[in-house]
Amino acid sequence: MAKKNKTEDDILVDVGEVYSKTERFVDQNRSSLTMAVGVLAALILGFVGYEFFIQGPAEAEAESAAWKAENYFEIDSINYAQGGDGFYAGLEDVMLDHEGTAAGQRAAYRMGIVLRDAGDYVGAIEAFQKVDVNDNVIQVLATGNVGDCYVELTDYEAAATAFDEAVDLASSSLAEDVLAPMFLYKGALVQIELGNNDAAKSMLDRIVNDYPKSQQNNASEALAASLSEG
Repeated sequence: MAKKNKTEDDILVDVGEVYSKTERFVDQNRSSLTMAVGVLAALILGFVGYEFFIQGPAEAEAESAAWKAENYFEIDSINYAQGGDGFYAGLEDVMLDHEGTAAGQRAAYRMGIVLRDAGDYVGAIEAFQKVDVNDNVIQVLATGNVGDCYVELTDYEAAATAFDEAVDLASSSLAEDVLAPMFLYKGALVQIELGNNDAAKSMLDRIVNDYPKSQQNNASEALAASLSEG
């Protein structure tokens, strides 16, 4: 039998049936559909509201509070940078009062450097550990600085953990070729302090093989050779 072509009236009937089915579905599921749309709208409005009414002003306030302290830090006026000048907040206040903002994170990193250089390694570790940024250079440096501070405290186990974490972070960093070998070398020195010469040599060999152009390459090659002889 020849296939009957649909007439315009047939098409209108099919469309009408589709609309009828759709209307029935909507009528039968009106409450759940309304709830789903409402939840989605609430999520969107909540996100936009948080960004606009909360996060945005918080970031602006933090930036306003931080600029003078950062300026003092850049010109090496460390006392004013750390504690403020009586008119503007210092890094410590920005770090504590604006935690979670970009300015607060920058203040925590700079505060860690100030405390580290002053010999307050415990305070420096606490500041560096507050740094949690989506920056694959600053985050690596903050973690590596934690390792440096633990070395100063002769807590070599904690230092080794921090350096390992810094190396892992550096492996996905834009500055991998600089940061990874630097912290691998520091990690190797710590492993030697702990008596783990095999682990140290493995790190040194990785520098020689994976980062032959790094500043640590020659020293790593020589130190690895001495460990092999030992």
